[in-house]
Amino acid sequence: MPAEYLLSVDLGTSHTVAMVVWPDGRTRPLLFDGSPVMPSAVFLDQAGTIHTGRDAERLGPTAPERFEPNPKQRIGNGTILLGDREVDVRDAFAAILGRVASQCSEAAGGLPRTVILTCPAAWGEQRRGTLQDAAARAGYPPVQLITEPVAAAHYYTSRLEHPLNPGEAIAVFDFGGGTLDIAVVEREADGSFAVLADGGLPDLGGLDFDAALVAHIGAQVSQREPDVWKRLETPTTAGEQRDRRTLWNDIRGAKEMLSRSSVAPVTVPGLEQALHLTRGELDQLSAPLLGRAVGETQRVLSLTGRDASGLGGLFLVGGSSRMPLVSKVLHEQLGIAPTALEQPELPVSEGAALSLAAPAPVTPPVMSPQAPPGFSPAGNLPPQTPASDETMQLRMPGAQQPKRKQKRAKWIALAAGIAVLAVAAPLAWNYFADPFRERPFDDLTAVGDLVPYAVDEAPEALMEVRTWEDRTLFAYAADPDEDMHLLAVDNTTGETLWDEEVVIGGGGWGSTIFAAADLLTVRQEVPESTESSYEDYLFHFLDWETGEEIGTATTDGGNSMRYGDHVVSAWDGANEATVFNASGKVAQRIEFGDAEEGVDLHDWGLVRSSEDLEHPSTPVLGNGRMWVLTSDDVVHVYDLQTGKEIASNAVESISDTYFAYDDTMYVTIEDSTGYKIRAYDIESGLRSVGEDYVRAEVTPQFMRSCGVGRVCVQEQDADQYITYRVFDVEEGAIVKDFDEYESGYDRIEPVGENLMVTYYEGREERRTQVYDRDFETIGDVHSEVFSAIDGGTALEYPDWDGYGLNQGPVVGLGGRTGERTLISDALETYGCSGSDTTLACFQEEGMQIFRFRDA
Repeated sequence: MPAEYLLSVDLGTSHTVAMVVWPDGRTRPLLFDGSPVMPSAVFLDQAGTIHTGRDAERLGPTAPERFEPNPKQRIGNGTILLGDREVDVRDAFAAILGRVASQCSEAAGGLPRTVILTCPAAWGEQRRGTLQDAAARAGYPPVQLITEPVAAAHYYTSRLEHPLNPGEAIAVFDFGGGTLDIAVVEREADGSFAVLADGGLPDLGGLDFDAALVAHIGAQVSQREPDVWKRLETPTTAGEQRDRRTLWNDIRGAKEMLSRSSVAPVTVPGLEQALHLTRGELDQLSAPLLGRAVGETQRVLSLTGRDASGLGGLFLVGGSSRMPLVSKVLHEQLGIAPTALEQPELPVSEGAALSLAAPAPVTPPVMSPQAPPGFSPAGNLPPQTPASDETMQLRMPGAQQPKRKQKRAKWIALAAGIAVLAVAAPLAWNYFADPFRERPFDDLTAVGDLVPYAVDEAPEALMEVRTWEDRTLFAYAADPDEDMHLLAVDNTTGETLWDEEVVIGGGGWGSTIFAAADLLTVRQEVPESTESSYEDYLFHFLDWETGEEIGTATTDGGNSMRYGDHVVSAWDGANEATVFNASGKVAQRIEFGDAEEGVDLHDWGLVRSSEDLEHPSTPVLGNGRMWVLTSDDVVHVYDLQTGKEIASNAVESISDTYFAYDDTMYVTIEDSTGYKIRAYDIESGLRSVGEDYVRAEVTPQFMRSCGVGRVCVQEQDADQYITYRVFDVEEGAIVKDFDEYESGYDRIEPVGENLMVTYYEGREERRTQVYDRDFETIGDVHSEVFSAIDGGTALEYPDWDGYGLNQGPVVGLGGRTGERTLISDALETYGCSGSDTTLACFQEEGMQIFRFRDA
């Protein structure tokens, strides 16, 4: 058979779906008895033949002991008892896959040489090997594997055309007939996907809803005709078993009909008249079951440190997600509108096929941070994301460009001079304005009056707040697909800066809001243009003082970052980056690659600066340079003001991870025994200036700044525990391993020259310890998780957890002493944004500014 054909198979707990991709790119599902969805059931007859699909379901009532409706759930047992015979689970899988192969041969003339199968994200090597062995027994060539949530993510971004930027993530809610699987999947810098966390409920699926409906109908029937219900509940003859099966099938059909209608009839064998189910009854019976589903979704989200508002989407797959109440409850409880399809059984299989066009290999899938089973940390801080999601300041013409070594030397000289002065004049320290001084905290007090919402109820669906010095922008929408409300508030008085709220019509809203001294812009996803196969993104640029819209800009891709009062936009596969100023006008276009030769953008980012350690709540974010990795493995560094190329070199490959900081490009290169980290000096044309090797069974995840001249590499081991290593560019080596805690680490964040290191104690508790630059501990261990607000202090406060109001204390932390200060013992909010002096919060009745120190 021609190699251009491709077969993808999603062997699910309750159903199996298979897709064939033709050489011309057409993708079609295989049909089994006229349906693209085949039951994953098996039945062993007396002769030893394994029947599959609807044939198995039809034979099941004749000998229930020989019937298994969900063989995938038995993979942990190794065998399935069918009648008096133990059948190897690989043979059961092989029978199902053999049926798929037979249908594929009929449809396409043979079995393709390229086959990809899906599996749950939680499956280890042994279970994946079982599936691969089963495929071999069914006559398949060597197959590739991809996890189900990653396959769904490919469908979401490719077929549904919802692009995700590197660092953005979606939650996949896979609600099948027998199980619920939930995963958070992040777009990697190389365009691939990684599972940040996964979980689910093995005892919750569509069958549980069916059972609840059967019990509800049974309560009615048993009152009218108790004998009829007794025969249906405990059948003793073949005829009664058929009647029971008929009832369950009819109730399942009624449940599906209620997704399209408000009333559905139910035929009960033995009754003359049909009964009726209403959508209200279904909703009432389903509510407690969906409550468990929402709780598990929130738990999985908490494992990533993210909340629902920070997701790029919530994608519902699996047949049971078809019920309207599923979307409704998830939307209400999580605050994010799910994406649901008419045929939710199909995306995983088709997404698996689409994945083979992705730039990264799909087997084995890359796994990212996941806490131990049962772990449920409080997600009360914004997630720690790869530094490529940060933003930076535009370098102005003629500005002196800081050199990393000069900067370090300047601080060392300053400290030495101060040490001398300290002997003669201790008060002279204030003259030098220590950028890392530890400022005291005051009690939390409200500034001005609460500003009420312009809508009737708290708009929990979308709430974003941005604080910049003495101003705060509040942005909210009752639904991501409804109008966006914007209001600026003066942090010194608590009074509104604008005469009234600014309302921008339409939907397509997310969390992309950029604010700086002169920049204020919100991004909206708009209908597809006639010139692009992707959704366009429309930036609305506003005047901070009046709220007036002063300009707009449209981009064809969703990957945008802020630097200073500018926005830069570029996307995978492009040959240029565009720089917009604060009014939305094009300030610069930077071209790279060669479209005719097929050389285009693979990854990009901004060159970060240690200057931001002084003011993390109002970051300058960079030295006005961006780096671009093109598909020919070449790294280019450009000046964003002039558009000129500063450096260019083929340092590594597009399969590696890149991060630029203080004019040094850092790269991690993974191999079979660990990974290398290499540093390249941008000023000298990306010349190598140091490297070290980590020989350990860990996978590098991403890098972030960890002090002057230092980066932290986040790693993950085979058990999905997180560790960190600190690389110092002046030493040209790793200078610290954070790997001593058995339960792993949550995050590392700099506070000035020191580090706040948060680790897990046991399975449920997080602890934070401050370390100085020599990695000596400072102060006590604390139970809070903090974010830096200036060069010497950090803050913890209750933030949006995806589930309504969140109450907790506000706590300050000294970055030099490690001392903890209770600022408020209880604050109730939907979400806040902190500066070095204020906290701006969404509360139940409106928006409020709080102050905890003077400027």
